[in-house]
Amino acid sequence: MRKENSTNSINEKVLKDFCNASKTLMMISGRWKLSILFKLIEKDTNYSDFKILLPEVSDRTLSKQLKELQTDGLISKEKDKISSIYSLTAKGRRMNYILSSLSDFQD
Repeated sequence: MRKENSTNSINEKVLKDFCNASKTLMMISGRWKLSILFKLIEKDTNYSDFKILLPEVSDRTLSKQLKELQTDGLISKEKDKISSIYSLTAKGRRMNYILSSLSDFQD
C-alpha cells in the first residue's frame, strides 16, 4: 500500500483531478486489463474462460484486474449457481472506440 503523502500519490491525485485523459489511462493501466477488455468486446466471458485465454496470468492477478475494472465501472459481474459471467457496462462499451484506436495505432 502506498503512503498517501508520498510524491507518487500526490502526483497521481493531481493528475486525476486535473486531466480526464489521465483518469482514463489509469482505468485501463494494468498488464492484463486491455486483454480482458478486448475479450469482453467480443463476448461476455466467465472466469474460467479468462484462465484458458490468459494462462500466464495468476489467479490473484486476474482477480485483482477484474475487480479494478468493476470498481471503475467498466465491467460488471453476474453470478449464477455455476460461474461468474463478466460483461462490459455501458461505460465499458464506450471504451470500444478508444481501444480500437489504440489497437490500430501501430499499423
